[in-house]
Amino acid sequence: MQGLPDFYKPLQFDQGWVFYPYENAGDCWVMPTSIDIGDTNNKPDFSLVLVRGQNPILPPKPHGLLEFRLQPYYPFTEALNAVRIERSNATIQPVIFRAGFLRLHADKAPDDLKTPIALAWNGLTSARYGLTVSDLTAIELKGALMSNILKLMARAELEMVGVAPRLPIQVRFDPAVLLNQLATLGNSKHQVACEDITTFFRSNPIETTGDSSHPEFAETMTDWVRAHFGTFIPSPNNDGRAYIELSSINSGRYEWDLSQPLQAYRTVILTLDPLASARRIVQEQGLSAVFQEAIVPAIPTGSWSIDVSANLPDRRPGVLSISVCLKAPPVLPHRPQARIVSSELAPPNDSAKLLLRLSPNEQPNYTFSTSVVIQGVNGIQQLNSEDFAYQGDRLYIRPDQFPVNFVLIDITRSLVSVAKVKGVCRWQDNEKSNAQWFDLDGELAIALPKTATNSMIELTAQSLDSSQTLKIAPFPAKNCQIGLHSFQEYGAHQVSIECEFSDDLKLYAIELVPEDSSDISTLFFTPANPIKTWSWFAKSPFKAGYRYRPRREPVAEWSAVQSPFVPLKIRGNLV
Repeated sequence: MQGLPDFYKPLQFDQGWVFYPYENAGDCWVMPTSIDIGDTNNKPDFSLVLVRGQNPILPPKPHGLLEFRLQPYYPFTEALNAVRIERSNATIQPVIFRAGFLRLHADKAPDDLKTPIALAWNGLTSARYGLTVSDLTAIELKGALMSNILKLMARAELEMVGVAPRLPIQVRFDPAVLLNQLATLGNSKHQVACEDITTFFRSNPIETTGDSSHPEFAETMTDWVRAHFGTFIPSPNNDGRAYIELSSINSGRYEWDLSQPLQAYRTVILTLDPLASARRIVQEQGLSAVFQEAIVPAIPTGSWSIDVSANLPDRRPGVLSISVCLKAPPVLPHRPQARIVSSELAPPNDSAKLLLRLSPNEQPNYTFSTSVVIQGVNGIQQLNSEDFAYQGDRLYIRPDQFPVNFVLIDITRSLVSVAKVKGVCRWQDNEKSNAQWFDLDGELAIALPKTATNSMIELTAQSLDSSQTLKIAPFPAKNCQIGLHSFQEYGAHQVSIECEFSDDLKLYAIELVPEDSSDISTLFFTPANPIKTWSWFAKSPFKAGYRYRPRREPVAEWSAVQSPFVPLKIRGNLV
């Protein structure tokens, strides 16, 4: 849990929230303020396909495929300014979500648009949404892309992981009794809003030792209940609140010590207009930029066309290939043979369309496994995953469903515009050292064997004019986004300046200017007030310092560039 967002006493600022890292290990975490359609090569990653069969009598039935990529947006600069007031050398990371659902809604939207769909997260800051709709709904969406006849909105319910607040309180209860009480707050399926659970615990209905009037007691108890007895689900009422489904458990005696760390989960809810970006592209480039019609061959009766995709970055250093295999065991007496189909998943789409031949009365129930071929110090080897049970004709493979640990790294455009970033990931595998070097100019995935230990990432950023180099201290290999906000040198700084006075001097003034700016500030010192604090903002991590000079006539020369991390001492004199 070290380094995870700490839910205890987060920092609130005008644009949102920042969580400190648990045990002060690593970066602070900033919450997103919005979510929207992501873009690829400055084009919204949005598509609507109307699918028709060559023979209208045979499958597939005409239908539409709506797909887009979601990307949260984070107030990095504002968050960094806020947290640096508390921690002058802090750096930040975007909160990364591990699961989520998205539901489209509108007053007159077709029913097949309103189904909440699980999002396929890439382990970083983007997720894919895919929905199969009727051909009539697809045609209606096509019309909506060309006009505002359908006001279609979406609500994303996203689950993040962190560490519950630690409180000096112990609670004792019978879990069956407690869960029955909580179940009455929800529907017949024991689906309850987290907000209602928190309200329930504000009345302190269970036995406690310690101050249960603590302002964070109720929310902390909700964290513990969700972690032990709850499953994250989409809102059954689409009411904009977070929900969990409670499990059933036998009577017993539980005792929780809330002062102990607990990996906990919370839901973030964001709204968006998924058609807005697509409409702008239609206006600029025409409907064909986001809409297509596809005529596909007839599918034999009983067969299913399975659309498979993996939400992975295009660049995967050291990975020679990845593939997927679908297996449907025999179903007697209708189908005595097993069905096995497979395909390579090649970038940039990492997708395949597999024909799974089943009997006419079967649904697409099958298992899938993945394979990865990697090249390392031990040569070329193929790694195979376990089998995963699945049902449905659209299969999104998560990064954690491959037989390697993918470490996903992304870089922001703002950093790419000022630096070239190179990195290396080092790890131990069966007592052998291994390493993978890479250039970081977009998203990439480093494939680590499941047996890898002591994996660390080192990053070096060189200014575009090659005049300066900055390093990020080695850190444990983990999914992360690297940007200007990852450098202590970037952003808000303040320095303490102390002036030593000579006997006769009553006032001394200096001028200061940031290294990357011409805006001059003036500070005045007196013997009674010889220490001042000066603040400035470094727009580039390569120009984080400042210069100073005495304020006098004739104008003095500027000093050498000063470090933003070292207090300044000056001596006031008359000359």
